[in-house]
Amino acid sequence: MTSEDTEMTCMFLTLTGKIISKLSSKSLQRDVREFYDDVTKRLFGAFNMTADLVCLINCQDRMLAHLAAKCMTSFIVYDIGNNIGGNSVWKITFTETFQSSAPSALDTHLWALTDVIKRILKLDCINKREILMKLLADFESSLTSLYPKLLFQDKPELTHVAENDRNSVELEISVCALMDLVEVLSAARMWHGLCSSVQRLVYLQTPALLRLTLANMKEFVKKRALLLLKRILVQRAGEEWGFGENHSKERDEKYATDLLVMADAVLQEVEAGWLRRFRVKSRGSFFGGSKGNASDGEIKDAVMLRAVSLILIKCLEIKARHVSAQGAPHALDVQPYFMEMLVFLQQQVLQVKAVRHPCSWILVVFADQDDDLIESAKVLITLYLHQKSLISSDPAACEWGCNPHCHFTLLLQSLSFDHTVLLDFLISNETCFLEYCVLYLKNLRDHWQDFCNACCRIENSETETHTLSLPHFSEASVRSQPQSKVYGFRPSLVDYESSEDSEEEDRSVSNLQMKRDAEEPVAETDMRKAGEKAVSGSADTVEKMSNASSEGLTLKVILCLNELRTVISRLHSKGLFPYNPNSLLKLLLAIETKGQLKTPTATQLK
Repeated sequence: MTSEDTEMTCMFLTLTGKIISKLSSKSLQRDVREFYDDVTKRLFGAFNMTADLVCLINCQDRMLAHLAAKCMTSFIVYDIGNNIGGNSVWKITFTETFQSSAPSALDTHLWALTDVIKRILKLDCINKREILMKLLADFESSLTSLYPKLLFQDKPELTHVAENDRNSVELEISVCALMDLVEVLSAARMWHGLCSSVQRLVYLQTPALLRLTLANMKEFVKKRALLLLKRILVQRAGEEWGFGENHSKERDEKYATDLLVMADAVLQEVEAGWLRRFRVKSRGSFFGGSKGNASDGEIKDAVMLRAVSLILIKCLEIKARHVSAQGAPHALDVQPYFMEMLVFLQQQVLQVKAVRHPCSWILVVFADQDDDLIESAKVLITLYLHQKSLISSDPAACEWGCNPHCHFTLLLQSLSFDHTVLLDFLISNETCFLEYCVLYLKNLRDHWQDFCNACCRIENSETETHTLSLPHFSEASVRSQPQSKVYGFRPSLVDYESSEDSEEEDRSVSNLQMKRDAEEPVAETDMRKAGEKAVSGSADTVEKMSNASSEGLTLKVILCLNELRTVISRLHSKGLFPYNPNSLLKLLLAIETKGQLKTPTATQLK
């Protein structure tokens, strides 16, 4: 095929794909729609364009193959959405490709199937579940055989393939395409309750993904594997594609069991020394590249460090909840795993400055990623309480970096005890800060002395240093980063109406994340003005903080929470706070009472 023929073919494929995509638009005029529909049926009917697209997908020209795949996926979704029931040539070809697992064109076929599933998930039809189940059934056998082949589970020696070999490059691209498909399947399971043997593979064969990170492959492949595990464990698979919008999370009966299997597999690999063998590059790899700016120096890939840390603590949380539910909390001691993780961070992270306190690792590792930071802090509270249940005395969590009182205090310290940043977090739905805040305040209310002891240890550690090393973003850089204000951000609204009684407070914190009725919108302008007025109304904060500088961290934390309660009360009294904060205010008031501060009047809680 000449270059001119290639260009004409690319233009034809682009135009055809555009015509098919337009058919789903409701704004088309009737005569235009009829014309487009007639063209599509002629191309894929009498002219059998499907067979031609199958041939083009297998061609060596990457651009041509990709455009052919895009055109085919557009027609497949159109065919499914209109119940036409076109020919199954593409299914047969895809099945043969997956079964042979030949590197050539495998990534294009995987991408095409992934795109088809993505588009089906976004279809507005009532039989979406049945369509997906039928589609997955057609490829169940071929994908089940392909999964272990690409992840080297059946041939471990392939993990040491030469990096610059052409076949290995094609293999790496295909592995990433497979992981994209696995993430889409995981999203379909999480958001729509679909469960097939193909979707369970990633849960039941987790060790294959972890061993892939030890293989002699490009860094972007290892990073993709870790990010896939992380997104599944924190239940964010497919969020960036909008699959969770307007859908409630449905859970199949095997989901909890499979998640536990995944957590067990990760913990077993850690026990077997996976963290000791895993290495993080000195520079972060972007877009599959391996070069970094010379001015960056020998820095570590922060994305990889965050992924490894969050994967481990989420697996510990899943396991801890399971053994606690089984009535055998002694079956899991989380401390050795944390010590292993701290050793990993010490070995992998370049030393820029010595850490003053072992619990500082969470702020250092998750410094520039708020959602992962808050998620980790929330999980660490659960692990701390689990470990504390094993022994009657203080579990000395500071020694292994798992003291939630230290985490909260150090977080406020890194924010210069600015309560307006906490207000931003509470209003924004980009993090789970509301859940974390309520969970921690309950812990603080019930274990006040532990908090005081933690503050004393932090103050005493000002002149001490520890062996844990930090990456290139130090604590100072965290404090210097500008904090974004999100007063007008539409939050994930919470219903606190039924959480006044102590019996209701013991309910799972996740129940707090319920949307408010649509009749209670928040005006962005009014919210901003009221917020600024509330903040300006507490101008004595600086003076209080100055007077408290000699009183230690304990009073600084209490004053910060006091100012937060004052601002929330004022906004709520004007009907401008985005959800009912009575339960939150009740907790904040209890903390003030514990700290022997002046209690608010009853009108402030209205």
